[in-house]
Amino acid sequence: MDRKANGRLFLMVAALYFSQGIPLGVAMEALPTLLRRDGADLHALAWLPLVGLPWVLKFLWAPAVDNRWNPAMGRRRSWIVPMQAAVLACLSGVALLGISSASAAWVVALMAAASLASATQDIATDGLAAERFEGQALARANAAQVGGTMMGFFFGGPGCLIMTGYIGQPAAVGALAAAVALSLFLAATWRETDAAVPSARPRATLSGFIRRPGAWALAVAAFLSAMTAVAGYGLSKLFLVDAGWRVEDVGRIGMAGGIVTVLLGCGGGAWLIGKLGARVALGLGLAASGAAALGWLAQAQGWAPRQAGLAYASQALGSFGAGAASVALMTLAMRFARRGAQAGTDMTAVQSARDLGEILTSSLMTGLAAYAGYGGGFAAGLAVAALTLAFTAKALARPVG
Repeated sequence: MDRKANGRLFLMVAALYFSQGIPLGVAMEALPTLLRRDGADLHALAWLPLVGLPWVLKFLWAPAVDNRWNPAMGRRRSWIVPMQAAVLACLSGVALLGISSASAAWVVALMAAASLASATQDIATDGLAAERFEGQALARANAAQVGGTMMGFFFGGPGCLIMTGYIGQPAAVGALAAAVALSLFLAATWRETDAAVPSARPRATLSGFIRRPGAWALAVAAFLSAMTAVAGYGLSKLFLVDAGWRVEDVGRIGMAGGIVTVLLGCGGGAWLIGKLGARVALGLGLAASGAAALGWLAQAQGWAPRQAGLAYASQALGSFGAGAASVALMTLAMRFARRGAQAGTDMTAVQSARDLGEILTSSLMTGLAAYAGYGGGFAAGLAVAALTLAFTAKALARPVG
């Protein structure tokens, strides 16, 4: 593939990853805020996180995405274009309906459909990236995957809320739809060749992933690394609130962490992979997350003063670690998927393990903190980081797949 074509393909993949994060941002951040402002009951809002459930369960239909396509459109475009069109239709519907208590049921249903479509599209996008990129380009594609999805989440969540204040709610949602329309245009005008489709290709199955050497090591590493990243990140916000921080100050440190994740974690992680290799970059990311947990533990236990500087330093370490470890692990997963014949299914299985680790840890750490205090919660995060470092050093010591 020539440089111009490769650059256009990378731009399209980055745009797709960005747009995939938008529905989750709307559902998790914008909808609860706007509906609560309109008087929605908190018990009803508690169900909104279930909109993200397709991202955990997508491994169940990943083989179908790998096995079925329209030859005239191409193996990956057959899924990317219609799924992206579905997301665009859902966001357009929300813009027309408006977000209010009266339209809440319809809006939530539309965002659930958008989440299902974007999760399905992600299977095809991951398969495309695994099949078409290699070497340092693969690391950059994974930086675009992690960072782009997070940026899309911020754009669909806090970004939507900010735009609502300036241009109104319908126009704000319309701006989100315009971003999706751009990535749809890039995908619709891209011509997919048959180069990535192997001859005599076996049917993709979940059992095919399970049987591959190294598959379980990758899945467990993804699960544990997600636990490591989330253990300190989620609990730190509650700790700061209880320590007397104002909500807006907690929001600022969260936004700063997001910037570090995208720029230093994802971008720096891709650079580290090129210089040191994916396994070393993964180890550095996990070590940074462990250091962050130690920083929060020191504040919770009174070993160090509760100063804003230490809080920001801990947040920065955790954000860098989460981004770098995710990019490194997904690069290893894409290399693994590239060597097989069912790239979408293999990537999705690893990602579902990661998402499961995030969801379980988010729930468990809060309960642990309620039982053992913040010190116990952060100590558990430090222990998980050490366990994950030890596991990945041994289980991923050699190339898998």
